[in-house]
Amino acid sequence: MTGPYTSLGGDQRQFPPTTWGLLAGMQAGAQRQQEFEVLCRRYWKPIYCFVRYAWRKSDADAKDLTQAYFMWLMEHDVLSRYTVEVGSFRAYLKGVLRNFLRASERHAGRVKRGGAAEHMPLSSELADLGDVLPDPDAESPEEAFDKAWFRELIARGTQRAKDEERAAGRDVRVALFEAYDLAPPGTNPTYEDVGAPHGLGRTAVRNHLFAMRERVRNAIRAELRETVATPEQLEAEWNELFG
Repeated sequence: MTGPYTSLGGDQRQFPPTTWGLLAGMQAGAQRQQEFEVLCRRYWKPIYCFVRYAWRKSDADAKDLTQAYFMWLMEHDVLSRYTVEVGSFRAYLKGVLRNFLRASERHAGRVKRGGAAEHMPLSSELADLGDVLPDPDAESPEEAFDKAWFRELIARGTQRAKDEERAAGRDVRVALFEAYDLAPPGTNPTYEDVGAPHGLGRTAVRNHLFAMRERVRNAIRAELRETVATPEQLEAEWNELFG
């Protein structure tokens, strides 16, 4: 498949609007700022980690560069150059980011504190997302980016699954999942431990956890699907992340 299988064409029931659809909306000028902030929210932490890892910058300087990068993407219409054929959008962003950082290093004086915010103010919630340290186990800026992106994907998918279960009235299932699968390291609760407050035995707890894990898996896959442009990219990204 060579074209986008998203809101721009194809079977929308099978493949809903994705990053490609957001890019199309920005190119068309419709709700440009809102669409751009969705992308910023999705990739802020990974890009911040790449910048801080690559340049060993302080938190404040890394935030400035991250925001300057997003501003540069918007001002120079860089995102409109992305095509499915070049690979995943995640890989495209990393490649463009490397070029941006090299150029910024040559012209360091052009990236000034708060400069990007004067042109494209981001919500305070979004601006606060970057206060994280790069993964100390990462071997490269690219790996720091990928690990941060992966953590965000898991967090969004997990929260999405919990919200869906609560909306369906299955709060107990969420509580069991949080008590068992999300238990603090070293606590090692048993099925009996987490089931007792709810009057549930081992078998009932096991069944609830199995269903919840499947819900989380599907929610993570749904989140991942929103970052790619084709079913082929979805499978490639899924296999890279989860084998």
